[in-house]
Amino acid sequence: MADFQMLATGFQYDAWANLRWLECLEAKGFPQPETGIFEHILSAGSVWYQRCLGFSPLAFPEMELTREAIQIAADKWVALMESLPEDRVVEYRRISGEPLSTTLSEIVLHVLNHSTYHRGELRGLCLLHADEEFPETDRILFSLTTS
Repeated sequence: MADFQMLATGFQYDAWANLRWLECLEAKGFPQPETGIFEHILSAGSVWYQRCLGFSPLAFPEMELTREAIQIAADKWVALMESLPEDRVVEYRRISGEPLSTTLSEIVLHVLNHSTYHRGELRGLCLLHADEEFPETDRILFSLTTS
């Protein structure tokens, strides 16, 4: 099982990194496909959060691309983790309708890794277009700048 305190810090990092990407995308006028990928990061986190509450959305929700929405999402995850045991089994349906179940700690790990994966995808898109104006969001940088 994952250390829930470390995972809670993971959501602080996730918000920090997402806020940097939000600023970058705002400065560029919210280009596509980058903004669509960023929206996917946020909407997938929302879907997983709803699943942990016992709901199984049938579609990805539209997300507000605001600093406040990003911070609220991180705070909600931390509060959820404080209120539920990490080994709680969450039963849910995928968007396709397929029934599945897994523990809360595995879902939390997935949500954090999913965000990091797609932020890497955003970085790769920038480099593909010879655009070096993107935020550095490595986890260690978060530790060094926020401690």
